[in-house]
Amino acid sequence: MSPEFLLRKKFPFYAQPDAMDCGPVCLKMIAAYYGKSWPLSFFRNLCNIGRQGTTLSDLTEAAKQLGFRTLAAEMPYDKLISHAPLPCILHWEREHYVVLYRINTRYAYISDPANGRVKIPLPDFIRSWQTDEHTGTGRALLLQPAPAFGGMNDKPETEASLWSLWPYLKAHRKIFLPIVVSMLFASAFSLVIPFLTQLIVDRGIKNENTGLLWLICLGQLALFSGRTVMDFIRARLLFRIGARTSIVMLKAFLAKLMTLPFSFFDNRQASDNMQRVNDNQRIEDFLTNSLIGFMLSGLTLLVLGSVLLYYDWRIFLIFITGAVLSTAWSQSFRHRRKIIDQKKFKVLSANQQLLLEIFYAMQEIKLTGSESEKQQHWEQLQDRSYGLKLEALQLDQLMQGVGLFINEIKNVFITYAAAMLVIQDQITLGGMLSVTYISGQLNTPVTQLIEFARVSQNTRFSLRRMEEVHNETGEDADISEAPLPVVPQDIDVRKLCFRYGQEAAPLVLRDLDLHIPAGKVTAIVGMSGSGKTTLVKLLLKFYQAQQGSVTVGGKEMTTIHARSWRALCGVVMQDGYVFTDTIANNIYAGAECKDPERMQEAARLVNMHDFFRFMPFGYETIVGKEGYGLSQGQKQRLLIARMIYRDPSYIFMDEATNSLDAHNELSIVNNLNRFFRGKTVVIVAHRLSTVKNADQIVVLHQGQLVEKGTHTQLLAARGSYYNLVKNQLELEKINQV
Repeated sequence: MSPEFLLRKKFPFYAQPDAMDCGPVCLKMIAAYYGKSWPLSFFRNLCNIGRQGTTLSDLTEAAKQLGFRTLAAEMPYDKLISHAPLPCILHWEREHYVVLYRINTRYAYISDPANGRVKIPLPDFIRSWQTDEHTGTGRALLLQPAPAFGGMNDKPETEASLWSLWPYLKAHRKIFLPIVVSMLFASAFSLVIPFLTQLIVDRGIKNENTGLLWLICLGQLALFSGRTVMDFIRARLLFRIGARTSIVMLKAFLAKLMTLPFSFFDNRQASDNMQRVNDNQRIEDFLTNSLIGFMLSGLTLLVLGSVLLYYDWRIFLIFITGAVLSTAWSQSFRHRRKIIDQKKFKVLSANQQLLLEIFYAMQEIKLTGSESEKQQHWEQLQDRSYGLKLEALQLDQLMQGVGLFINEIKNVFITYAAAMLVIQDQITLGGMLSVTYISGQLNTPVTQLIEFARVSQNTRFSLRRMEEVHNETGEDADISEAPLPVVPQDIDVRKLCFRYGQEAAPLVLRDLDLHIPAGKVTAIVGMSGSGKTTLVKLLLKFYQAQQGSVTVGGKEMTTIHARSWRALCGVVMQDGYVFTDTIANNIYAGAECKDPERMQEAARLVNMHDFFRFMPFGYETIVGKEGYGLSQGQKQRLLIARMIYRDPSYIFMDEATNSLDAHNELSIVNNLNRFFRGKTVVIVAHRLSTVKNADQIVVLHQGQLVEKGTHTQLLAARGSYYNLVKNQLELEKINQV
């Protein structure tokens, strides 16, 4: 190994934040092993990560770009153990990636992004790694750093810390003063009680001074009452800080999500982001309870510890030794708690995703008879969740049980030492009771500090998961959001190539050249899977093409801010969404101006005005998933009305009328043809009635343009378009019969 590479003695480990991140995380661990560090987002981009993760070929290509010499191979176990340079990446259980960093004749040592560093018996290792039981082979990516790797400039990843909460807390600085005052009062109470206890024994009881006893007891009651009032005030102030900070953080998180490109959401499970929102509750609990508990415990330790030191330094030393041992024992479980927390995040995310699917797809579940299958899947997730909870409970019991035992040994030694001091006449009996009281009182803050260490670790996990989203680059963050000309311009597509996700995936669009004239209607037709919808999404800047260019009025799409561009566009997609809101707000969606007359005119153009007007609350009726149910055709007409209300310069319609009956389609298409005048329109459709009046018709086949012309010209050519029309007409005749 070249000396310029810094090898770590202990193999690094990073947990995968999302289910599809195992490949990039494995690459991150190996880079860290050789002394280089980059944020996870950097590896994600290199690996072309998609919703299903990444392929071995994409991992290989990413490693090459980092400066590794690579070899992706399928090999038997004996070749792996004898010839493979370690660490290497293994394809694990046919659906996951892990790093193998050490192996011998008995055990294999892997760093698993989902489960941490694990020592696995060799038979279990072979069973999980092999992809073919007959040949006994498995897949591995072998890597060794080349000189180019040493020349790469790394960028250490900033670890999320509790200090990242300070910008949110600064707004509440005025509330800090009463909180600090209440804490000082509580500490003063803790300071006075031991001396009052000694005073009761040494003065009140010994001298039989009942008046002094009453006075001390009343004073103690007054102190307790004052402390209780201060605790109530502090709790309310802390709730105010925690709740408001939580809301501000959620707002910032959602605002960041709104700036991210569409590909971010396309490549991630919605439940992962929802679970990140749930993580925010942890942060609120930390601010409301744990943080102030930590500060109060620290202050109590300082005050009562000083009193204990005042009585006798040897007793203080016993207490400190026990507290350090308890804390060290608790911290030794930090890594295991981190792994369990990450597993719980994954299971909770998968559970949430499945429940959403069950709730929204109940119709299909009933129709396909999938009730048992979905129920069994859900039960498996609950079993995994139960197993993780049991593992967490066992870990907590071990940690707390040994910690309590250490604490009890400390208490016994303190009691014995104090008793010996009384026997030796170095302190009074009241002093012994005071020392015992202080020792008991100090157990709570020590326990709270240990608990704070655990809670703060969990809070850092949550902050890190939220920070991963904040570190994502916003959509067109480096482009100014300048307004564009409202007058429609030509759109030109040149040598456009695009594939989804992995490098090994087939091209969806291949060397596509297309001119979309301004103020004209361009229809795009073709068989399913020919790339029509993908082309529309590229024109809307949902994705970035791998090669080629798109220009609007001669201006490169890459230099136009997506928000500015989409502000001029009206879009109806085949999977368009109706919000759970009023009909009016669904039509107004995104509009700055709300004009009821214009809204009703848009509804008239799609033959829905009378239907909306006679609904229970007219245009104020709630529709959508949680509201009044609309048929598929009614939803499409509502979406078209939304597009019409925007009165855009550019219109994109993807199968926008495929759910309409023939009568409504003919009427709406005629209305739309008048609405289209002077606008640049792109229509994706299968139906002849929708496309035959277009100024130009483009035929796509397997991502390539194969024909272009008017309806009459393409029929005369008797090519692909002719066959599409012929098949459709024959199908319509069959349906009529």
